[in-house]
Amino acid sequence: MSLRNMKAMISKLFNINVSVGQCRNSERFALCEIEGDLKDHYSKLWEYGAEIKRANPGSHVEVNVQPRSNSTVVFERFYVSFKGMVDGWLDGCMEVIGIDGCFLNGICKWELLLAVRRDGNNNIYPIAWAVVSVENKSTWKWFLDNLMEDIVEGGNGNGITLMTDGYKSIMDDVKERCPEVEHRLCARHILANFHKKFKGECYIKPFWRAIKETTIHKFEFAMEEIKSFDVGAYDYLNKRDPKC
Repeated sequence: MSLRNMKAMISKLFNINVSVGQCRNSERFALCEIEGDLKDHYSKLWEYGAEIKRANPGSHVEVNVQPRSNSTVVFERFYVSFKGMVDGWLDGCMEVIGIDGCFLNGICKWELLLAVRRDGNNNIYPIAWAVVSVENKSTWKWFLDNLMEDIVEGGNGNGITLMTDGYKSIMDDVKERCPEVEHRLCARHILANFHKKFKGECYIKPFWRAIKETTIHKFEFAMEEIKSFDVGAYDYLNKRDPKC
């Protein structure tokens, strides 16, 4: 129910005029009574992790907290990979994984880290996820440590291809943590960054032709078309390793 509808209903049922702010406070109080407050939710993470392990034997759960001087702890990061999802990926998907992060909207502005793949029906297939307080080199290394432990025997990334958006922290961590992994960059992110500097629809078709080509000759032909529009655009793209 919207706050304005709540205000109108209270006025009609009880003949009382209340403000939208009063309705908002009442709604917040009621939800807190029913669902508990944020501290109650985070205090149940250990129980949630234990239930995942009980209901899904072999699943991997990690809860990390930061101790405070007043003998309390605060949430830092939380990792989950379900055994069934990992086994399904190993049995039925190509060994190519996309990893990325996004912001979470809500009271706590944490970030969500994900490892996903496309399944045989071309649907998104989740492998592992984590909620972290901040996205940086340390949290990505921690996420990759756990992911490699779950999906690769020996954990060095041998036989796995990881696709990222080109974020420097992720790229550095992939090279450091997974020396034997094959690293690829997401073409959509390359194009999005490219468009920030070079505007125009004329670049799109030759860009995608170049991305999809499997021979050097055809790749260079598509790149020459981009060069004919703007040498700077050609140089910008040519700085990247075509194999990535």
